[in-house]
Amino acid sequence: MVLFGPAGNDEKFYAEGNQSSVDAPRWLAGLGLTAYEISFGRGIRMTDKTAQIIGAQAAAHGIRISVHAPYYINLANRANLEKNYHYIKRSLELLALMGGDRLVVHTGCQMQMTRAEALQNCRESLQIVLQRLKNDGFEHYWLCLETMGKYSQIGNLDEICALCALDPEHLMPTVDLGHMNCLAQGQLDLERVFMQICPFPQVHFHISFVEYNIKGEIRHVTLADQEYGFDLRRVMVLLHTRPGNDVVISESDRIMAQDSLRLRDFYLQ
Repeated sequence: MVLFGPAGNDEKFYAEGNQSSVDAPRWLAGLGLTAYEISFGRGIRMTDKTAQIIGAQAAAHGIRISVHAPYYINLANRANLEKNYHYIKRSLELLALMGGDRLVVHTGCQMQMTRAEALQNCRESLQIVLQRLKNDGFEHYWLCLETMGKYSQIGNLDEICALCALDPEHLMPTVDLGHMNCLAQGQLDLERVFMQICPFPQVHFHISFVEYNIKGEIRHVTLADQEYGFDLRRVMVLLHTRPGNDVVISESDRIMAQDSLRLRDFYLQ
């Protein structure tokens, strides 16, 4: 089955009196959703105890947990490799306590390098990180490398697929269609995207609409904002052609759970 859920907590979640993410698995299951992504994007502040509680609740309510690693990971910056590894490893430690197996990671950005140099640094850093993770006992978890929404970032679909092909048993694409639509300036070729990810039996999807300009991504909006949209029904038809082991996460602004339900309903239709 394809699983659907939000990244973070919907405004309705708080409006109904829920206080923290430990309440989210029960609440999401009550809506009929089956996945939940927790973001450490701006820093890792969760305690082990909280992660264990969330994990127990997720197991009790049938919710698949994923985690988004800090946004500031940049594998193109070899000087910060030790810090980057620490952020990834700590994120995985908490992911493990929550019973999840997918960690979404931003690969990096060019900085003052050529794109070829930055991509090569990402490739070499990633191989070092993977070996260290195996040595530290994290060989049973997926690093899900995300397609990005700004031209200065390493992470168009070609780059992500090539990086994931380095170790397809431990690397999986996070296909963010909203980000890719930014790079395509609203002309996203869905058929090409799904053809390119055919070699990967499992893919982690982020599906939301994202405002953009000539430089790329600006901010996430909701599925009601059609100005920055693409054909969601066609996306779901194409999802039906895949093996069925995918997870679809909504990163919509404020109403991510409600938009997750909309995506799930498109898929079931």
